[in-house]
Amino acid sequence: MKKITYLLLITIAMFVFNGCTDKVDATKDLNLVSFEVRTPTIIVEKDGSTDTDIHVYTTQTTSSDRTFGVEVVEALTTVSADAYSVPTTITVPANTNDGTLTVTVSDNNLGVDPVTLGLRVTAAADLFVGNEASLNIQKHCTLDINDFVGAYSGTAGSGDPTEVVTSLDGSGNLQITGIAVGWMENYWGEVITSMATLPMDVDLETGDFTIALAPYMETTWDGSPQPGYSLSATGNLNACSGTMYLYYDLVQAGQGFVGYYVYQSSFTEVITIN
Repeated sequence: MKKITYLLLITIAMFVFNGCTDKVDATKDLNLVSFEVRTPTIIVEKDGSTDTDIHVYTTQTTSSDRTFGVEVVEALTTVSADAYSVPTTITVPANTNDGTLTVTVSDNNLGVDPVTLGLRVTAAADLFVGNEASLNIQKHCTLDINDFVGAYSGTAGSGDPTEVVTSLDGSGNLQITGIAVGWMENYWGEVITSMATLPMDVDLETGDFTIALAPYMETTWDGSPQPGYSLSATGNLNACSGTMYLYYDLVQAGQGFVGYYVYQSSFTEVITIN
């Protein structure tokens, strides 16, 4: 019967923690400690670190400080061990039921995708342990256009080395040239006689960009001038990895090439600034 009573009290205590109720008298006899349920997402700037406070709550208050052990839950953790620092104990001050644990996360081996860090209070005699904490960690990279200016390396979708080069126009906006050079010269077999530099409309918050359809390239084939090519594109500048994703279409005499003459992957480039 005592065990059933304690299980019921644990349920009540969880309702207290989760529902923000100030007090339930029945929980005074239950020695329980639990992490807060609604833990914040930890945002880490590229090459930086951040401190985040996580709370634990107890069902009892005492006239002296209480210290509890804290450990990492491997089954809930996907973040690299060298990216975080967690104290091994947490203290709930005297005459309160709220303790604060400061977790430090740094951009060491953090990738683009979110990762998690699991924490729990260490079990001890006569102590009921409630919620574990599952902390979401997200790397954030502020996009700086200057980081994406220059010649790029990598392989275009056609299998040829990329020849993409970006620069800034007179107003500081990004512009691009060198798209589809390998495909045009090697797969399509035409000689490029002129090539324009086209403006890129970049969303500085997301890194997404568009290139509006515009005249782009003049060529010859077997010595004969060919109808000019226009180009349009969409893509993304990934500020965390320094990578450009570029998906484009060539248009000649009103005919788009994507999906008609070649596989669409031939008009995709995932490339990195040198």
